[in-house]
Amino acid sequence: MSQKYVALLRGINVGGKRKLKMADLRESVLKIGFTQVSTYIQSGNLFFTAEEKNTAILEEKLAQHLLEEYTYDIPVIIRTSEEIEKVIAQNPFPEAEDFKQLHLIFLKEKPSETSIEDFEKLEFPSEEFKIEAQHLYVNYTDGVRNSKLSTTLIEKKLNTKATARNWKTLLKIESLLKD
Repeated sequence: MSQKYVALLRGINVGGKRKLKMADLRESVLKIGFTQVSTYIQSGNLFFTAEEKNTAILEEKLAQHLLEEYTYDIPVIIRTSEEIEKVIAQNPFPEAEDFKQLHLIFLKEKPSETSIEDFEKLEFPSEEFKIEAQHLYVNYTDGVRNSKLSTTLIEKKLNTKATARNWKTLLKIESLLKD
């Protein structure tokens, strides 16, 4: 039986770089056996079903396809609907006033304990954050634009690829996975 997934692509259609029409993406992934394909907004949220249960295999397959089809070396992080529901339920900042400021950073791999300890020593006066397995919750209380806690810095310090979604988008992803 097929499993429903969301693939979160990093850096698609941001700042005029790595332009990728979602209609083209939806059509092209049919070639690699993905079914029931849909997308949400232009920033690289791809929904699909597949027989394969190993997300690492699916991530590699999609990343390779994007490289061959579009010459984009794009980090791909895939989650199941159950995983999305779980990370939403585990939100350590339920009192966050503005869901645009609350983000979930999806990490490709679970960081090492040493990386986590070093990261937790960093001080960002206007951010609250918490690492849970392959996810980093961040409440950007003064806004993302003013923050020093960027996805690039997160990747460097935690030694893994990452992509971020704000809470409003995350809730929409959850709803679309249920449809």
